[in-house]
Amino acid sequence: MKQLRNAILRSFILYSLGLSIVGGLIEEFFNQLEELVLGINYQIPLQILSGVFQILAVVGFSFLFYRSLNKKIGKESQRLAKEQSTLFANIAHDLKTPLTSITGFSKALNEEVVEPTEIKEVSGIIYRKSVSANDLLDLMFQYTKLNSAEFSLNKQACAVNYLLKEAVADNYDLIEDQELELLLDLPDEPLIRTLDKTEFRRVFNNLLINACKHNPIKTELAISIVEEDSTVKIIFADNGTMIPQKDREQLFEPFVSENETERNFQGSGLGLAIVKTIIDKHDFTIELLDDEKYTKKFVISM
Repeated sequence: MKQLRNAILRSFILYSLGLSIVGGLIEEFFNQLEELVLGINYQIPLQILSGVFQILAVVGFSFLFYRSLNKKIGKESQRLAKEQSTLFANIAHDLKTPLTSITGFSKALNEEVVEPTEIKEVSGIIYRKSVSANDLLDLMFQYTKLNSAEFSLNKQACAVNYLLKEAVADNYDLIEDQELELLLDLPDEPLIRTLDKTEFRRVFNNLLINACKHNPIKTELAISIVEEDSTVKIIFADNGTMIPQKDREQLFEPFVSENETERNFQGSGLGLAIVKTIIDKHDFTIELLDDEKYTKKFVISM
C-alpha cells in the first residue's frame, strides 16, 4: 500500500504540474492573440475562450489522472489478491503434511493397530506435528495482521541492545539444543531508538529461530551492534548453510517457492517475510551481505 500511495502522489504532482503549464500556455496564447492580432475590442470574447479552454484542460487532465489512478489501484488490487491467494495456497500445502500425519497416526491409535511399545512414540509424533501446524498458523496470523490496513505500530523509546539481550535469553534453550556457538558483542550503554517493542522483539526472535532451525549443529552465530555516526547496525552473522546468490533477492518474500531459499530448509517461508515487513514499517532496512568470515550476515540499519 505504501508503494501505491507513493505512485498516486507522484501522479498527482505530475498531472498538477502539467495542468499548470498547459493553463499558463493557454492564457499566454490568448493574451498574445489579443495584443498582436485582434486588439482590445476582442478582449472579453478572448477571455471567455481562454476560460473555456482552461476548463477543458482541467477536465482533460482530471480524466487522465482518474484513468491513471484507476489503473494503478486495479494493478495493486490484482497484486494483493495474487499474493493472498499464493499465501493461502502455500499455507494449505504446508499444513497438509502435519495434518496428514496427525490424521493417520490418530486413526492407528483409535483402531488399536499400534503396538503397546510404540504408543509413546506415536503420541510424540502427533504432538510434534500438532505444534508444527500451530506454529505455521501463528506465522500466517502474524503476516496477515502486519499487512492489514488496520495495523499500526505502537512506537516508544526503547534500548535496542537491552531488547536484543532479552530476545537471546528467551531463545537460549533453542540455541543450546542446536549447540550453536553464540558470540555476543553488545554495548553496555543503552542505544535508544523509537520502535514498536513487541514487533521488534518478534524480529529478533525470528532471526534467532531462523539461525537455529536452518543451520547445522555447532554453527557459530555472532550477534553484534555497532554504531556508525547516527546509524545503529544490528548484525546476525553465522557460518552455517550458505544461501545461493540467485535466491538472495527473493529471500524476504513469503513462500518464494517450494524448492528455494528458506523452504529448502523445511521452513514456512514466512519468518523472514515477517522480519522484513516489520522493519519496513519502521522505515529501517535489512540486508543480507557478503562477509569474509561468515556465510550469512543479516544487517539491520536504524
